[in-house]
Amino acid sequence: MHHLLRPALSVFAASLALLACGGGESAPAPQPAPASATKVSGDFTAASKKIAAFEAYNAARYADALRLYDELLKVEPDNLDALINRAACLGQLGRWPEALTATDDCAKRNPNDPEIHINRSTILNELGRSEEAIEAVDRALALSNGMPKALLLKATIYGKAGKSNEAIALVDGLVQRFPGQPGLLLEKARMLDLVGRSADADPLFAQLQAQFPQDASLQQAIAARPARAAK
Repeated sequence: MHHLLRPALSVFAASLALLACGGGESAPAPQPAPASATKVSGDFTAASKKIAAFEAYNAARYADALRLYDELLKVEPDNLDALINRAACLGQLGRWPEALTATDDCAKRNPNDPEIHINRSTILNELGRSEEAIEAVDRALALSNGMPKALLLKATIYGKAGKSNEAIALVDGLVQRFPGQPGLLLEKARMLDLVGRSADADPLFAQLQAQFPQDASLQQAIAARPARAAK
C-alpha cells in the first residue's frame, strides 16, 4: 500500500497540530506526489483523480474531494488511502455517523495503522462517545509509541469530559518532552482555556504574542478564545 496522498483529518488541526510558530512561519502544506509516483495500476486518470482529490481536500472543498474519492474508488475499490481520506471528508462535512462507519471499515482493513485509530477517536469524540474515543486513541498510542498528536487528542478528550487534571498532565508531559516548542505552549494555553483555567492561560498567550506577533495561527487561536477568557 502506498501512503502518498493522505491529508490529515483537519477537524483536529486547530486543537491538535504542533503549530510552527517559530520564526513567524506557518507549517508547510503537505505536497501531493507526482502522478508518476502514485502507481495506480498504470491508470493515469485514476492518478489524476487522486491528486485532484488531495488538492480539493487541502483547499477545504470537502464535497468536491468526497466526489473525487468516490470516483477513484470505483476504479480502485481497495485503495486504503482513498478510503481513509473519504472518511475524513465525511467528517469535515459533519456527517459523523457515516464517517465512523467508513473509518471502522478502514480499521478492519489495517488494524495496525495508528492514524486510522486517531481519526476514529476524533470521530467518536465528536459523537460524544468519550470512553470509546479514549480506547481508540490508546490503541493509536500503543501502535505509535507516544505519538504527540495522539497524546494531544487524548488530552482534548479528557478536557471536554471535565477531567482537567489528566488533560493538563498530558500536555505538561509533552512540554517537558519537547522543551522550547512554541506550538506546545500554545496547546497548553488552549487546554487551560478548555478546562476553565483561562487566567492561567493568559500569560502563555501574552508570551507567545510578544514572541510571534505576526503569526496567523496564533492570532486565530487568540480570536477563538472563549468569551470568559477575554480580558
